[in-house]
Amino acid sequence: MNTIKKFRILLIFVILFYSNSLAFTPEYEKEIYIGCYTNSKQYLGADKAKNYCLCTINKLSDKYSEAEMNLIFKKKPEEIIKATEFAAIHCENI
Repeated sequence: MNTIKKFRILLIFVILFYSNSLAFTPEYEKEIYIGCYTNSKQYLGADKAKNYCLCTINKLSDKYSEAEMNLIFKKKPEEIIKATEFAAIHCENI
């Protein structure tokens, strides 16, 4: 499995883990960031993981409202990947 696909899957699991508090408040963003960073720094290194996670969170929050995110994360993993991959693709080269 290539590294980019691992990141996408990892991001989905992190977001699903926090799905009870889906909202793009600063607190929510911090929780998502901590989960994303903790898991992706082993693959990307500290600096790249920080940039990747911040970028991904920003892209998702730019496109989706809290209500839309709640609907997305109630779907099957394949549908979640499809709805969020734009952020991962954009941010993987940041």
